[in-house]
Amino acid sequence: MKSLKTLAIILFFGGCKAQTPILDISESGTGLPNGYYLKDTYDLLNQFEGIYQYTNGSTILKIVLVKKIQQYNGKYYEDLIIGEYQYIENGIEKVNTLSELNTVYSNQRVHKIDSNFLVGNSFKLLPCTSCLTNEKRLYASIMDTISKRYADLIMRRTTEGGQEVMKIVITNPSGGAYLESEGPGPNFSLPLGELTLIKQ
Repeated sequence: MKSLKTLAIILFFGGCKAQTPILDISESGTGLPNGYYLKDTYDLLNQFEGIYQYTNGSTILKIVLVKKIQQYNGKYYEDLIIGEYQYIENGIEKVNTLSELNTVYSNQRVHKIDSNFLVGNSFKLLPCTSCLTNEKRLYASIMDTISKRYADLIMRRTTEGGQEVMKIVITNPSGGAYLESEGPGPNFSLPLGELTLIKQ
């Protein structure tokens, strides 16, 4: 009888867990109670994982991106890409957050790069005329640790001359948080515009 009760309890709680709604990352959880799961059902985020580097003389931008599965953000679970970066300008290292890549935060969206928002060719912020018909790009944010400002980061994985590359656009830096008495604070220190990073 005791084993029958134990089995009933296991089945009950197992059944409750199975009731958690699972949505594809392209869907919206608006209106659902907390605890649902935005899953990368078709593994579209996988293509963005890796180490990518832009080099122009002694200026280097290195980005490392990792896919995280079923991360809780305080409201729901989600699959997402997180990342950190190193920026060297004219031979001087301005920012290096790469050591934070393996830091496990209670909300992984604390990383300097984060997203699971895939966009198509007609994305209003940055349409893509050279993208393939069903190609997806990743629309993310990147945080500049010097100015404490965020900017939009649009990433496109492609191939150029047989080399895997990541074409990125960094645009629309935020105003940043500052005290009025201190003035507007430092400028956004990362390079703005389009860059091509080679997969390492």
